Amino acid sequence: MISESVDLEGLFNRLADGIASEADEQLLGELLRASPETRRAYQEFMALHSALHWDYVATAAPEPPAHSAPPLSRGDSHMGWIVSFMAGVTIATVVVLGVLQSFRSTTAEKPETPAVNNQRDKEDATDQVPGAEDAIAALLVDEVGAKFAAERSPEGVQFRPGEYELTKGVMHLRFAQGADVVLASPARLEVTDAQHIRLAYGKIRITAPPTAKGFTVATPAADYVDLGTEFGLRVDRRSGASDLYVFDGQVNVADPQSGKILSEVTGGESSRYVDGAIAAPPELNENDFPTSGAIGFQRWQQYEQELRQDKSLLAFFPFRKAADESVLTNGLGEDGMADGRIEGARWTSGRWPGKDALLFDRDTDFVEIDIPGEHQELTIAAWVKVDRLDHVFNAIMNSNGYDLGDIHLQLTRQGIPRGGVAVVGKFEETIVGNSVQMGRWTHVVSVLSAQSRSHQIYINGALARERRWQTDQVLQPGACRIGNWLAVEDVGPTNRALRGRVDELAIWDRALTEEDVKKLVEVGRPGMLWNEE
Repeated sequence: MISESVDLEGLFNRLADGIASEADEQLLGELLRASPETRRAYQEFMALHSALHWDYVATAAPEPPAHSAPPLSRGDSHMGWIVSFMAGVTIATVVVLGVLQSFRSTTAEKPETPAVNNQRDKEDATDQVPGAEDAIAALLVDEVGAKFAAERSPEGVQFRPGEYELTKGVMHLRFAQGADVVLASPARLEVTDAQHIRLAYGKIRITAPPTAKGFTVATPAADYVDLGTEFGLRVDRRSGASDLYVFDGQVNVADPQSGKILSEVTGGESSRYVDGAIAAPPELNENDFPTSGAIGFQRWQQYEQELRQDKSLLAFFPFRKAADESVLTNGLGEDGMADGRIEGARWTSGRWPGKDALLFDRDTDFVEIDIPGEHQELTIAAWVKVDRLDHVFNAIMNSNGYDLGDIHLQLTRQGIPRGGVAVVGKFEETIVGNSVQMGRWTHVVSVLSAQSRSHQIYINGALARERRWQTDQVLQPGACRIGNWLAVEDVGPTNRALRGRVDELAIWDRALTEEDVKKLVEVGRPGMLWNEE
């Protein structure tokens, strides 16, 4: 029997870093065979860190037909290739027992010091590895507004050796050894293999874990060899000058012809090279080098502007800290409901760097809002991240009290969504979907219709709970509290204070369709590697 005290994260990290022992591999094999929970944890770890054998996945998976992979544009759907990416991870997880030894052997062959990225190295690598010129070097993880030149576009999300030209937008690539590359347009990039790229012009930000040590970017002026770091690199289209800004770690700058190390640049330092000669770099502008998280934020900001055009929208609370930190601003201004009043809840970080959210962690924390009037239909959507489920009911947003027409949206102690409208008589209820998992950003939507006498709750775009009733009752939410409830006598339990964060809440005067709900999840997801389940 496997001990419950096994450090799974440490075991996974040793495997990904190539330092797992035979005993580690044997133990992991036993755990994967014996425990569905371990298999799930392993799948999620590898999905997030991408230290998996993509060459093996590419061999196991069918090649997509050429006509099914047009260049990406702003309107392209992400969902199909998310499924493909996760399916590849699942395939690799199933066969992990057969490739563990292969992984160990492969990582053992890596040199301890990074090789300089010169042309001879590239030719030798291609000659020695059969099919290397066709291997998948990287996958597109995320993008916003990405458009490519017609003759320099990827095959769907697959980036093989070749040239790529990004004409608009920003994209995030993850290479097979784990290096993350964020490329901002306009830019031209040549992918040589999983460890070598050439930047003809443009701006990139690279984050390389230990598994990608030696990841090399060639430019017209110099070659940049990563030693486990995060850095930004800009190549001027006209002069060919390359500007390096090291945010953390160390990057070695090498002569592109001889491979000789020209300089060693460490965290907080910068350099400029033109034709192999050093010069003073321009002052750093961090906006030139967006992070992977900034992609999701940009997508959400575009969505926010589009959402304001929806005439059925009563309120859109973007959870953006105002000068008066006690006010939760309704982004619709005078065209929508009044602003909310924050009591106790504190401002904190949201789904992305630079995005705000409110933390509810005390019984007295709440935000008071008012939904005036009578309604035949209402939809309430919120992004939440639950830390704990302390109470029998844990409020996301509830009407104060429990009068006829009041509405509630909350979670049980098991994370199962619950709520509806207060009506006379009995109702029928069905639980059909997943619960809300703690510690993860989750999208929760409540769709109420007095016309159809029905209520649906969606978790991350999937129906989780449905309720139907038999009597007529208009919806009259009135004064409501986000993250809490104003209790009344004879209706318990009284304490329903949320423990967690809320980031964005929107209210419509109509019933959104399932397609509408899925779109909300798509545009608001924290990132492409975010787990929807």
